[in-house]
Amino acid sequence: MDEKQQHQQLQPAPSDPPPDYYSATAAQEHHNLPTPGTSTSTSTLPLRPRKPPPPPPGAQLNLPILEYMRTHRVVLASASPRRRALLAQLGLPNLEVRPSDKPEDLSKTDLDAWEYVSQTAQRKALDVYAALIDEAAAAQQEQQQPDSASSTAGAAGDAEAEARRRRKDPDLVISADTIIVTRSGSILEKPSSPAAHTRMLQHLRDTRTHRVLTALCAVAPRADAAHPGYSLATHVEETKVTFARAGDGLPDDVVEAYVRTREGVDKAGGYAVQGLGGALLVEKVDGAVDNVVGLPVRKCLQLCEKVVFRQDEVSDEEEEDGGSMSKGEKKGGGRD
Repeated sequence: MDEKQQHQQLQPAPSDPPPDYYSATAAQEHHNLPTPGTSTSTSTLPLRPRKPPPPPPGAQLNLPILEYMRTHRVVLASASPRRRALLAQLGLPNLEVRPSDKPEDLSKTDLDAWEYVSQTAQRKALDVYAALIDEAAAAQQEQQQPDSASSTAGAAGDAEAEARRRRKDPDLVISADTIIVTRSGSILEKPSSPAAHTRMLQHLRDTRTHRVLTALCAVAPRADAAHPGYSLATHVEETKVTFARAGDGLPDDVVEAYVRTREGVDKAGGYAVQGLGGALLVEKVDGAVDNVVGLPVRKCLQLCEKVVFRQDEVSDEEEEDGGSMSKGEKKGGGRD
């Protein structure tokens, strides 16, 4: 299957309504809210019990790392619904989502694109990992108090399960950061306004080809508790994306019409390759398509295997580079 066919067979984009420009970077998802204009009262008709949805095909994958992730506390340090959906396809019903609140304020002038995206992902992962460790310690201390012990013992069902979860250290934290790197080496993230969004897409169209870099970071506690107490591994994946020409179906009015859909508001580069953006804007993808979506799944699982099962193993890339970063991160260069 060639790259164009692979691109056309992507799953449709999530059906959530598009966010606005000003809340896209900080929006939190709210579920189970009533639809505007509808009543929240219970119908007088008897309700049939809902059948649970069938498990995703990935739930049938019996891989050691997936079996581990299904039975341990795994946290995604990202608010991206695309990343969560990609991991959910693997059959991870208990995946927690805990976005980092650390500002993404690293210098784009002092760091090249590979360093910038890699360090941003590492900061996210370590921020969430440290916060969860502190919360678990506080919850364990609270449990030891006589008053709280009795209340915890009397808690029922979900509340008790939540209390047990909070007392447990995370077994694996995964973070990611995605950026667009233009032909001139500039780093693009999310558009800030409709006008900026239009200019961004026109620039990507006029320069034809750009690179999408996604940095992954996985953190897990060390089995031997050796300093610093955790195992960390990172990787940067690169995919080249080519936009269509203005004279080949992508004139300004098509760009402007796409911007008005607001599909790309909360995405670096301002487009969704798995949605209308892929159908209208993109001519060719050279590399992993899920990397453009925001999470190269195969590489993510490799990193998780390393920090969980092979903590002391040094890869060939690490030996060549002299550190824990993958070879891609050492290149000079250049989406949430």
